[in-house]
Amino acid sequence: MKPVCLVLGAGAGIGGTVATKFAQEGYHSSLCRRSDKEGLDRLVKNIEDQGGSANGYLMNAIEDNAIEEVITSIETDIGPIEVLVYNLGAQTGMKLLEQTSHKEFEWGWRMASFGLFRAAKVLCPLMVERGKGTFLVTS
Repeated sequence: MKPVCLVLGAGAGIGGTVATKFAQEGYHSSLCRRSDKEGLDRLVKNIEDQGGSANGYLMNAIEDNAIEEVITSIETDIGPIEVLVYNLGAQTGMKLLEQTSHKEFEWGWRMASFGLFRAAKVLCPLMVERGKGTFLVTS
């Protein structure tokens, strides 16, 4: 069984590139993104065309239990997650503080900080139990 690398925020930039690199190094890459199913399918196919192993999920990280459900599904159906790449950006634009609404700030916090906490809360105990695991945070 291949080790699993879960990439939350697997777009056409950093996330997709990191998922591809881990697959080239022998990992199964599980890619998650909020939208663009066709783009997600292209990334998975590109990895597979290069001889790698991958799958993809559409997931909105700010929805209740979305992160937790994806992690549980991967752990159950694919295998233990050895690496988590947390690449969820939460840009609200180049605004001054007084121009940023409470809603925009909360959205960014839920995506960038609270989502990471939720992933760690589920995954860290599993990694500790196994005696290994890595979190990489890019955003």
